Amino acid sequence: MGKNSHVGGETLKSIEAQTRVNRRQLYRLIERCNETHVDGRPFGYRALVRYARVAVYDRVRPFTAISASGFGAAAGAFGLLLQAHPELSHWLKEQVTRKRITVTQISTDGELRTRLLNLKHAHASFQSECRKLNISAHEYPFNTDRMAIRALSASLRRECLDGFGRASHLAGASHLKGLPADADQLGAPAATHFLNVVEFDGHRLDLRLKVTVKDPLGFEQQFEIERIWLLAIIDVWSRAVLGYHVSLNREYNRYDVIRTIEAALEPHRPMVFTLPGVSYGPLGGFPSDKLPELGYATWQWFKLDNAKANLSSDVRHALAEFIGCMIEAGAPHTPDGRPYIERFFGSVAANLSSGLPGYTGSHPKDIRRILSDPKGNARLQVSLNEIEELLEAAIAVYNASPHDGLNGRTPLEAVEHSVRTHGAMLNRLPDAKRRTLCLMGSPRFQCNK
Repeated sequence: MGKNSHVGGETLKSIEAQTRVNRRQLYRLIERCNETHVDGRPFGYRALVRYARVAVYDRVRPFTAISASGFGAAAGAFGLLLQAHPELSHWLKEQVTRKRITVTQISTDGELRTRLLNLKHAHASFQSECRKLNISAHEYPFNTDRMAIRALSASLRRECLDGFGRASHLAGASHLKGLPADADQLGAPAATHFLNVVEFDGHRLDLRLKVTVKDPLGFEQQFEIERIWLLAIIDVWSRAVLGYHVSLNREYNRYDVIRTIEAALEPHRPMVFTLPGVSYGPLGGFPSDKLPELGYATWQWFKLDNAKANLSSDVRHALAEFIGCMIEAGAPHTPDGRPYIERFFGSVAANLSSGLPGYTGSHPKDIRRILSDPKGNARLQVSLNEIEELLEAAIAVYNASPHDGLNGRTPLEAVEHSVRTHGAMLNRLPDAKRRTLCLMGSPRFQCNK
C-alpha cells in the first residue's frame, strides 16, 4: 500500500491528518481487527475498544512462590491450572449453567457493575475439587494467601457474561427471542446439502371431524372428534416434507413421533384417491417417489422441541441408537428455532384447514369459524378418510411448489439438484435394520376389554 493509497475514498495521508494516527498504528489496528475471537468470528470493531485484549495470555512457567506483600507474579496461573486440569474448567461451566453461582447488578456512580452471589460457597467447592485432583499444598492455588479467590471470581464473572443471552438477562431483559445458541452449546450446523439437517414438530389442525366405525353388530356409528394432530419431518436444505403422520390422540405421544420417523424413512407408497379432483398433480409427490435411492436414507441432525413426547427414552433411542443421528432439542416456546417446519404448518393452515367445513378458527371470534360452522349437520363435516386424502395431496403439491428461498426451485427439484447434480453423500439404514424398522421403538401392547 503506497503513500497515496486510497482507503474508502480517502488517502492514507488525509486519514493521518484527520485522525492524527500514524499509518503504522493504523496497520496494527487493522491486524487486531482481523484476529479471530473465541466465538470463531473476527474481532472486528471489538478490537478497537480501549484496553481490549485480542490475544489470551498463556503462562508457561508454573507458579511456585509469592512475594512477601501477598502479591506477585501470578499472572496467568489460574489459566495454567485450568489447562492442566480440564475437569476444573468443566466445573466452572457447571456452576453457571446449573445456577449454583449467580450475579446481580448494582449501580455505582451511574455505572452498571456486576457482583457475584454465593462466591464464598463456590470458593469452598473449588478447593474441594482441587483436593480431589490431588493438588498438593505447595502447588497453586494452595500456595497463595487467598487461595485464588480473585482469579476464581474473575473467571466465574466472565462465564456468566459469556453469551449475549446471559448478559441481556443480567441487564434486565425479561424475554429474548430469536437468539442463536451459545457457543458452548452443541447445535446443528447450517444445512449444506440434502438430509444434512431435518426439523420435526406437531401441529394441531383446527377441525371438527366425523369418524365412522362399525359396531359389533355391523352397523355404522358416527362420532365427532375435535382434536387431530399432523406430525411431519421436513428437510432444511430443500424444504421438502419427507414424511408425516396423523394422530387422533388428545396429545400426540412417543409412538406418534416414532411413527412419523418411520414414515420419513420408508419409501413412500402412493395413495389411491377416492375424492373427485384430488390428486398429486403432474409434478407433486415425495422425495422417495421421485428418487428411489432415497428410500431408507437417514439424516445427520434432527431438530425438535423439548416436549415430553419428543424427548422420551424411546424417541432418543430411535434417533441416536437405531438411526445414528445427532439431536438438537430447542428451548420451549421458541418456534424460531425451527422456522421451516413452522412455515410449512402455516401453509397447511392457510391453504387447507381454513377452507374446510368444521374449521374451528385460531380464536373464538375468528370469522372463518362462523363461516365454516356446519350448524350441527354432521354430513357436511369432513371425515377422517377425506382429511387423510386432502393432507396427502396438499403435502405433495407443497413439495412441487416453487420457493423463493430456493431461487425459484421446488423442494423436489432442490432434492434432485443436491443428490444428483452435487452428489450429496447419503447414509442409508443397513438391510438388517430395514427389515426390523418396526422394532425401532419399544413394543406397544393394547388390551381390548
